[in-house]
Amino acid sequence: MARFIGAYLDVLQLPVSSILDAGAGTGHFRSALRRRFPAADYLGLDISGYACARYGWTQASIANFDQGRFDLVICHDVLQYLGRRDAEQALANLGRCCDGALYFMALTREDWRENCDQSRTDGAVHLRSADWYRRRLAPCFRNLGGGLFLARRANAVSFALHASR
Repeated sequence: MARFIGAYLDVLQLPVSSILDAGAGTGHFRSALRRRFPAADYLGLDISGYACARYGWTQASIANFDQGRFDLVICHDVLQYLGRRDAEQALANLGRCCDGALYFMALTREDWRENCDQSRTDGAVHLRSADWYRRRLAPCFRNLGGGLFLARRANAVSFALHASR
């Protein structure tokens, strides 16, 4: 996924000097993103005290995080664990802190029914429709596909056929 993100940002000619990994967990993205963007500052954010102590993350929730702006924001499999109000606030914060690209993934109601292996997927989450997320991302981002979203204020060209309005 980090190679895909890096390749797409190369196509957009979007430089990355700062990365926020919101919900960094065990650091799945860290090493690959550090290889791809070696000069970028990397901030891992997690709600778990254990994960923060073990991996060196900042302990906070993306729902109330307010510490800077980033060229690349990763938010993978986090928002389905938040209640509606916190999820809406988190999406607003993603729009505020992302100056470039957002990689976003959340388990949706449609994915639960049609795409995931329910025996291996945590179902103790808030299942929302994909449209619920799209409507809340749209004011600040253009959907590029593949989980990538481009901040509307980013200094990058995204051709009409490559992104939704």
